[in-house]
Amino acid sequence: LRNLPPFRRFLKSAALSNAQIINYSSFASDVGVSVPTIIEYFNILEDTLLGFRLEPWKLSKKRKSIESVRFYFFDLGVCRTLANIETLDRNSDLYGRAFEHFIALEIKAYLSYSKKRKEFNFFRTKDKVEVDFIVGDQIAIEVKSSTQIKKSFFEPLLKLQSEKRIQSKILISQQEESLVQDGILCLSYQDFLKKLWAGEII
Repeated sequence: LRNLPPFRRFLKSAALSNAQIINYSSFASDVGVSVPTIIEYFNILEDTLLGFRLEPWKLSKKRKSIESVRFYFFDLGVCRTLANIETLDRNSDLYGRAFEHFIALEIKAYLSYSKKRKEFNFFRTKDKVEVDFIVGDQIAIEVKSSTQIKKSFFEPLLKLQSEKRIQSKILISQQEESLVQDGILCLSYQDFLKKLWAGEII
């Protein structure tokens, strides 16, 4: 922090990369500091409770997961301000990431307030099979900001069927109707939040 200009550049880069896998080398190149310094910057954000790293789920018996982590800021508004984003286009990638960020914060808050000691991870393999969240090594959650469910949304969750640890597969979207399809519980985000805070999900 004694050299503030690089840290300011880092904050904007971190906000723009929020909810994505951290590439420390890319950050170092963009900010103009060393990789160890970038790692320390992320440590500062975690130590001051401005964000948290999400570790990859490594208990898969069928697929080898990546080693990299994701980073989430503690607040959507702070993240947008640091990234200098005034509006979010409903159809943009930024909107989808913000929606995922919102769900991540709700899950993390619930785990904290309920004092349930459950691991909170994401899953991504080297061949790019990705599921947004794994909770307690048993619940797989995929998040989509779409108002209509598409069959392609199920693919990552269906690929986890061979994982005997996974007992519940959930797709969260902005579709109003909640239903069960192909063994996947499809919930509107409103229904998900009601069930989450009622203790019916985790």
